[in-house]
Amino acid sequence: MLSKEKIITKLREGYSPIELSPKDELTSIYKQAFKPLIDKKNLDIFFEVYDTNEIILRAWGFLGIYHILKEKNIGDEGKRLKVQKIVLEVLGDQREINYYGGTTKVRTSLREHHVRRICELDTSLIFEPVFEYCNSFEGEVDEVIVDLLENVLSTVSNPAIEPLLLNHAKKISKGEFNMKIHIVNAFENLGLVNELKQIDAITDLFKSFLNEIKQNKNNDHENLNKKNQLHKNILRVAAIIDLDLEEETLEFVDSLKYPYNSLNQIAKKYKTNKEFKSILLRKLKESDNPRFITDILKAILVLKENIENWKDLVIEQVKKYQLTDGALITEMQESNLINEDMILSFLHKGESWYLDFIREYLIYNPEVLDEWEGLRDEFIRILKLFNLPEQSSGKFKVKKELILKLIIDLKREDLVKYCLENFKNLDDDQLKKLALFPILKFGEESQLFKLKEIMKNNEETAKFVRRFWGRLERNDWRFFY
Repeated sequence: MLSKEKIITKLREGYSPIELSPKDELTSIYKQAFKPLIDKKNLDIFFEVYDTNEIILRAWGFLGIYHILKEKNIGDEGKRLKVQKIVLEVLGDQREINYYGGTTKVRTSLREHHVRRICELDTSLIFEPVFEYCNSFEGEVDEVIVDLLENVLSTVSNPAIEPLLLNHAKKISKGEFNMKIHIVNAFENLGLVNELKQIDAITDLFKSFLNEIKQNKNNDHENLNKKNQLHKNILRVAAIIDLDLEEETLEFVDSLKYPYNSLNQIAKKYKTNKEFKSILLRKLKESDNPRFITDILKAILVLKENIENWKDLVIEQVKKYQLTDGALITEMQESNLINEDMILSFLHKGESWYLDFIREYLIYNPEVLDEWEGLRDEFIRILKLFNLPEQSSGKFKVKKELILKLIIDLKREDLVKYCLENFKNLDDDQLKKLALFPILKFGEESQLFKLKEIMKNNEETAKFVRRFWGRLERNDWRFFY
């Protein structure tokens, strides 16, 4: 271990926030001088490094403080106050710091470089200095301020945050759509922990953002993407925190032609709005985009009490467009649209989409394999079958594949006992691997013993198992299928 003086001398030679750097000397500094200090988990040495007030050492010092605080809490009140003082100083440090981010050389300020790390620390520790900094900040609002507002201050129930958010939001320059996205997200966060008081002012702010989007004529790819994201976020958050943006929301939904995965969140606010329902049903008829139809169906499930034939409508569209979206399937389950008979009928059909639907459904609802005796029995029946008429072989294979994958996905230890016979009797190499993996990964000792006996008696089988085992070890026992 280097002495404290040698460590500081070494750290002065250059800065890299990650161990691997395109410059060998920076990698060496990280490994030889910085990493050993992290391993000792001693805040005091990093306080000393930081207190030199040299920009490179300040960068190293706070990086070390961050790494230690991510792993352990501060028990000492004196150290807690010291960290809070340092956070406030880092946020105000505009001095330039240069470093390599991967292969790219980055030039930025210390406050910009460390703000994300500050946001990741325990809110109870950093709230006071962050609030003090944002509350006294009088310069031009930038990414650092909106980052702190969204990820720290708006997550705390405190009556002083709402006016602070509004004050900074009004100061953001025109065209800074990315910063406005942060602000909108911050109001969403705040609405979850506090009852918002200045609803009219927030509504006016959101409307001003929408007007700016309309008036802005810069439609280059990046700017257009940011405007679209801001537009969508405004309407989603407005629905969640109950702002009156009905006209703007209906206009937006009426113009939709592409997927919008927050449509169901908006539907919760407008579930009794006849025009909103009418637009949704019309969009469903007009669109042939499966992803957009998925979003519409999730919204329809929110409005179901006001749609007479909603059950038939949803199931018909799911089958027509062969939808397997997990969130939609979950919503269908919660609306009692999926039952054992339906899943069994899909299994009997044995076609690719039906089986994909079953797999997606069971991954999100694994408990039904214990609750639905008929489905479980059918799974076991298929696991025990090996010889079927030639005309059934195609469906037979994909059903086997589905069930073996589900044994792996759901870690069904109770069904592993059927895997050994499948491994012995199946000819398809992929199916054999699917049957073998759960035996090796979470099979009982008795099953492993039987596998070893088979390997003793059949050299080809032994080679197959050893090759597969070697592949699994090289991939850290992750089986990609």
